[in-house]
Amino acid sequence: MRVLVIDDEKNICTAIQGILEDEGYQCSYRLSFEDGFKALQEEQFDVVFLDVWLPDKDGSEGLREIKRNMPELEVVMISGHSKIENAVDSIRWGAYDFLEKPLSLERIVTIVMRIQEKLKILEDLRESKFNLLKKYNLIGASRLLRNLKKKIEKVSPSNAWILIYGENGSGKEHAARLIHMLSKRAEAPFVEINCSSVPLEIIEGELFGCEKAETQKIGKIELANGGTLMLDEIGDLEQQMQAKLLKVLEGGLFTRVGGVENIRSDFRLISTTSKNLEVEVSSGSFREDLYYRINVIPIEIPPLRERPEDIPLLAMHFLEETCFENALTRKVITPELMQLLVRFKWPGNVRQLRHVVERLAVLSETETLSIGDLPDYFSHEDSAANEIPIESLDMHSPLKDARDEFEKQYIIKALTAANWNVSKASRLLDIERSYLHKKMKNYNLEKPTQ
Repeated sequence: MRVLVIDDEKNICTAIQGILEDEGYQCSYRLSFEDGFKALQEEQFDVVFLDVWLPDKDGSEGLREIKRNMPELEVVMISGHSKIENAVDSIRWGAYDFLEKPLSLERIVTIVMRIQEKLKILEDLRESKFNLLKKYNLIGASRLLRNLKKKIEKVSPSNAWILIYGENGSGKEHAARLIHMLSKRAEAPFVEINCSSVPLEIIEGELFGCEKAETQKIGKIELANGGTLMLDEIGDLEQQMQAKLLKVLEGGLFTRVGGVENIRSDFRLISTTSKNLEVEVSSGSFREDLYYRINVIPIEIPPLRERPEDIPLLAMHFLEETCFENALTRKVITPELMQLLVRFKWPGNVRQLRHVVERLAVLSETETLSIGDLPDYFSHEDSAANEIPIESLDMHSPLKDARDEFEKQYIIKALTAANWNVSKASRLLDIERSYLHKKMKNYNLEKPTQ
């Protein structure tokens, strides 16, 4: 840690220098503001002790000049002719502390130690934020991903509400967290709730909170005050809750379940959905007024099959991450396996790719991952083999009916492969167990009797 003393009294400068160097700090001094400010521009310092009375500049003006040009630099003012007004003004203009002469060398050491602790905390926070940004960075070099990054960078600093849509596993939550971290609300909470996995009878309490005689529960909307609220899979929200949510979004006020007090929460809303909400609005499943309320800025996350050039970068990233987190030796993917990964359609998108690579890395007994390491359910054939023949499709059915029928058959296939073990099938489908139960109920799917 480096300290600069700017004071026209050399004996004070050398006294401070001596005590700080005895404590292991680097310290130098200048006898005029001009020389001191020049040193600050040419070298890196963490703390400045600045005299209020200097021959070439008033120290208070010098403080303001330093803070204008180097706002993160900590400045401690020192004076032998101080008034309370000088101290108050110095703190208001950004000084860390104000010391009177004769100086207490013990206090100088204490102040420098406190500043060092503060800088360490700030550095840890910066490193933590950098690691989070790195964790949620969008990996890939395709045109689709570059366009997505540009749009996220453009909209993140605003407070505009965002609707993120894309297939399951495509990275909607990932994008939502990145938007939050790049926003002006980054230091405030990021609060999420999955509208598809919380039962209707308790989702109202989860969103708005509960007020009971014995206990009080704070809801997600209130917890998100000052930050970001993410409503994951908002398309699965029941009609009854859609109306209540719309009322909150329009008025900004809500009451806890069982309460009477109006509560206001200032949050930025990010909604995600894997459904086509325009189709849901047309079918009457989703309120049109709510759709237009949440769809201020739409962001589409492209499926992985539309950006195959991103697959090698993602696969290598997931492999390095898995090896690091599990203390494994560095592993590589053979060109043949990589070609197969690129050709595959990835119905579960990025999430499925991550899980496949993690499994390969953990279970492989060699440092080279090959096609033979793939799980049994993974198709070894070209992606074209995974497509449904166009001749088998009923072209007289509405798109929604065709999509629902495909989803139903796909779920049946997964349940059959898992011997109707819902937990195992949900892992094969790469969806939440509760979400699979909901789909089974929608399609009236039950385990066949023997």
